[in-house]
Amino acid sequence: MANDFYELLGVERDATQNDIKKAYRRLARELHPDVNPAGAEQFKAISEAYAVLSDPEKRARYDRYGADDPQSFGFGGGWPNIFEIFNAAFGQNPFGGGFTTQPQGRSLRHDLTVELTDVLHGGSREIEYDRVCLCERCDGSRAEPGASIEACPACRGHGRVRQTHNTFLGTMSTVSECPRCRGTGQHITEPCSACNGQGLVRARQTTTVEIPPGIEDGQEMVIAGLGDEAGPGGRPGDLHVRFRVRPDRRFARRGRDLYYTAEVSFPQAALGDIVSVPTLDGDQELRIPAGSETGDELRLQGHGLPGLRGAGRGDLFAILRVRTPKNLTERQRELLMELAREEGQRVRPQDRTFFERVKDAFTGG
Repeated sequence: MANDFYELLGVERDATQNDIKKAYRRLARELHPDVNPAGAEQFKAISEAYAVLSDPEKRARYDRYGADDPQSFGFGGGWPNIFEIFNAAFGQNPFGGGFTTQPQGRSLRHDLTVELTDVLHGGSREIEYDRVCLCERCDGSRAEPGASIEACPACRGHGRVRQTHNTFLGTMSTVSECPRCRGTGQHITEPCSACNGQGLVRARQTTTVEIPPGIEDGQEMVIAGLGDEAGPGGRPGDLHVRFRVRPDRRFARRGRDLYYTAEVSFPQAALGDIVSVPTLDGDQELRIPAGSETGDELRLQGHGLPGLRGAGRGDLFAILRVRTPKNLTERQRELLMELAREEGQRVRPQDRTFFERVKDAFTGG
C-alpha cells in the first residue's frame, strides 16, 4: 500500500481542497469497517491522510517534511480520532449512525404582483406572509419566563449521547442526538404557556421587498433568513419571492422592448403625419412617413424597459394599423371615387342601396 498521502487518496499534489474531500468520501464509503471489515487498516490510513491534506497548515508541513513521524500530525489519540475525522468529512453518518447537521427551517414562497412602471423604475413593496417565528414570550427558550432551565439528565447538557461497541480493531464510538431532549441539551421544568414549550409560533410577518428594475414575469428573488425559523441552534429558511408582472393593456413586452398598436387614418398613412402615442415616460410624438401601411413598425428609441443587470433601456415599437373610414358622406365617397379614377381603377362601391346600384348600371355611373 502506498505511503504517500496523495497516492493513498488518489489525487494529484496540486489537488484542490474540494478534490481531496471528494476522494476521501468516496474511499471512506468503501472502506469503513461497518461495511468492509477487511478494509479497516486502509480506512485508518486514508483517514490519517485526509486529516493532514484537508488542513492547509498540516498539508504545507507535509509537503515540506513528509510523514516520517505521523505523531507530529496529531494521531496520538488512537482510533476515536479516526472516526471523528470521518464524521467531520460527512457531517452525518451515511451508514445509519446518529450524527446530525445544523437544523434548518423550511423555505417559503410568496408571489408579488408588480406593474410595468415598477419594472421601469424599480422600487420597494411591503408584503405580508405567514412564517414560523421564535416565540416572543420565551424568545425561543421554550420555558416560561422565570422558570429554570436545567441540563438534560440523559446527555448532561450535551444534546448528544455516545455509544461504544467493541470490534476486532478496538473500541468504536457513535454519537447520536439525545432522544430525551431532542438535541437541545436542556430539561424544561415549566414549558412556555404561549408556545406549549415548542419555542416556535406561526405569526404574520411584514417585510419590505426591493423590486429590481428590469424584472421579468416569473423571475424569483431569494431573501436569506426570512423563511421559517428552525428553533434554537438552527438556521432559518429563506423566502423566495416570485414576481408577477401585471399585463398592461396598452403594451406587449418582449424582453426590454415594448410594442404598441397605433391606429392611423387612411389620409395619415397616405400623406404622412405626426401623432402622439403613449409610452411609460408619457406621451411622445411619432412621425408617420407618407405611404405607410398596416403592419409597418416605427421605433421610439430608448422608451422600452431597462435590462435586469444594468443594461440600457430597450425601445418602443409602434405597429401601424390603418383605419378604414366607414359611413362615408357623399362628398367623401366622391373624393375616393375620384382618387380611384386617378389611379386607373374602376371601383364598384358596395355600400350603396340596391336601387342606387341599378340606377348606376343604367346610367353608367
